Amino acid sequence: MTAADPDLQIHAANATGRDYVVGDIHGCFYMLDALLERIGFDATRDRLFSVGDLVDRGPDSERAAEYLDRPWFHAIRGNHEDMLLDAVAEGGEAASLWRMNGGGWFDALDAASRAALTRRVAALPHAIEVALPSGGCAVLVHGDLPGRDWPALRAGLAAGTLREDDRVAMVWDRESARRIETGRGGVEVTGAAVVFLGHTPMPAPIASANTRWIDTGAFMGRRLTLAELAADGRVWSLAADLEDCEHDWRHVGTPG
Repeated sequence: MTAADPDLQIHAANATGRDYVVGDIHGCFYMLDALLERIGFDATRDRLFSVGDLVDRGPDSERAAEYLDRPWFHAIRGNHEDMLLDAVAEGGEAASLWRMNGGGWFDALDAASRAALTRRVAALPHAIEVALPSGGCAVLVHGDLPGRDWPALRAGLAAGTLREDDRVAMVWDRESARRIETGRGGVEVTGAAVVFLGHTPMPAPIASANTRWIDTGAFMGRRLTLAELAADGRVWSLAADLEDCEHDWRHVGTPG
C-alpha cells in the first residue's frame, strides 16, 4: 500500500487472496462477523475494504477500534466519522448533533479508548483506490464523486489541492444517490473500472453502469451488504436475523 496524501490510499492488486468491500456497518459488527464466516474469509490473505460509517446507531460501535486495528481491514471516512471528529474537536453543538445521530456510545468509553479511536478515525482517507487483477481500478467513496471523473478527483486528492467543497461532497453528498432513487437515470464514473459508495440506504444493492451502492440499512434492521471488489463481483446481503441472505444486484438505469 502507498499513500500519496492522507486523503487518498492506493493499494496494489491482491496477488494471493480475495478482496471484498462492505457497506455502512453502523455498529452492526455482529452482522459483519456472520458475513465473513459465510464467505470463508481468510485473514491471512484476503482483504476487506469499507465505504465508511463504521459507527453510530447499531449495537457495537466500540468494535470499530477492533476492526481498524486489523491489518487486512481498510476503511474510508464516512459522515459519521466526520461527526465524531467534529464532536471531539469542538464539543458544544457538534457533540450534541453527533449524540442525536447515534454518537452517545462514545461517552461510555474510557479516556484512553476514546483517544485511540479518535486517532485512528482521523487517519482515515476520503477515498481508496485498489488495483484490480483484471486491470483498471476499484474506487471507494462514501457519499458521492464530484464531477464523476475519478482521474481529476484523484489528482486533487494526491496533490492536496482538492477544493474543500469537493472533499465535503465526497463524504456528505447524495446527489447521485437521489438520481437513482428518483428514477432519473443511472450513474457512471469515468476513469475507474468500478466505484463503490455507501451513505444513502438503498432497498437492495444497486448496480448502475460502473457504480455500486452498498448501504442497505443495517442499523435500520434491514441488511448489511458485502461484495467482491470487482466490476462483475458477487454480492451477499444479509438480514439482521443472520438467516436470510440475498445474492442479487438490482440493476438501475442508463447513465444520463
